Amino acid sequence: MAVPAADAGGVAAADYDVVIIGGGPAGAAAAITLRRYGGLRVALVERRPFDPYRPGETVSPALFPLLEYLGIAREGFERQHLRSYAHAAAWGSADLVVRDFLFTGQGSGLHLDRMAFDAMLLDEAARLGAVVLQPAELLRITPGPRWRLALRQRGCALSLSAAYVIDCSGRSSVLVRQQGCPVLQTDRMVGVYAYYPAGMARERLQQTLVETTEQGWFYLAPLPQQRTAVAFMTDAETLRGLDLLDPACWRRHGLATEHIAGLLRDLPEPQAFRQYPIHSRVARLPAQAAWTAAGDAAACFDPISSLGIGHALSSGIHAARVAHAHVGQLEGLGESYRESLLAHFKTYVQTRRGFYSSERRWPQAGFWRRRVNAVDEAVKEPG
Repeated sequence: MAVPAADAGGVAAADYDVVIIGGGPAGAAAAITLRRYGGLRVALVERRPFDPYRPGETVSPALFPLLEYLGIAREGFERQHLRSYAHAAAWGSADLVVRDFLFTGQGSGLHLDRMAFDAMLLDEAARLGAVVLQPAELLRITPGPRWRLALRQRGCALSLSAAYVIDCSGRSSVLVRQQGCPVLQTDRMVGVYAYYPAGMARERLQQTLVETTEQGWFYLAPLPQQRTAVAFMTDAETLRGLDLLDPACWRRHGLATEHIAGLLRDLPEPQAFRQYPIHSRVARLPAQAAWTAAGDAAACFDPISSLGIGHALSSGIHAARVAHAHVGQLEGLGESYRESLLAHFKTYVQTRRGFYSSERRWPQAGFWRRRVNAVDEAVKEPG
């Protein structure tokens, strides 16, 4: 694995074919793909150590082909996470409907340990020869015949150059913003998560639980290492109006539900209480430029769609192919990637509308009305 060497000014410098900004699943998938299938010189820059409290992710068996493409063996991977056997939802009525993964023919899903999952992918990228710089602060990125990136890592200045850059910086979208890329955002949704040490045994059913309210919807999932995540999804305006950033107010709102309340009562004080932006948006990426984006930097989806991790991995893989083609002076992949991303987002918006339209108990509530009405604007191309 190459290591940046100091130049005459004492600044560590190195040249790469591709630099990836962001070390989450999208960035790691791009690095693995470029090293495993392309053999390019790759550096990955992640600004901070991974947070042990991250949004709980429950993934379906459809994730396994992507992991296999990345060289991650299913058997070893499954042992690190908690099996998910079913999904239960009170959506559209107060009745709880349970869908068992047993009847999908693909086996059970998984409740991910996100910290272990992300670390596993980065370790694989490093094993294949990618230079992983974590934590490393990106100070400046300058376009030109070759990109120039100024970093600081553990008090030391670093200077990287690259023929191509992939923005996998999540919702901060460092390069998407810098390059003035048109972005369509369809809502202002936020999620407020509480992370608990597991309480009594009944919430350890190894299934997710979703329940709607007039102002949004709750989500509960067991996590590995005897933890439980409970989240409330709503709009930024509602969040402020109900004072849901106050843990006591948030808990009272949860205790007013029918199904979530029974599990929430058994849980002790949360270990962490976090707010995350979870709005839906898509960027109209360039077709022929020396950069692209993947993961949340390219497109974000409502968590009810369960597209997050799968989109991160698949878009990271596709962005790596675009980068490889560009470095090899091949044309066309950038355009097809951009158009496929926009088409995928349009389909998602139509599907989301149908899903939210099925909840008809609060037709005048702002949260539900906005989700049904957003589709007309959302299917237009940004910019």
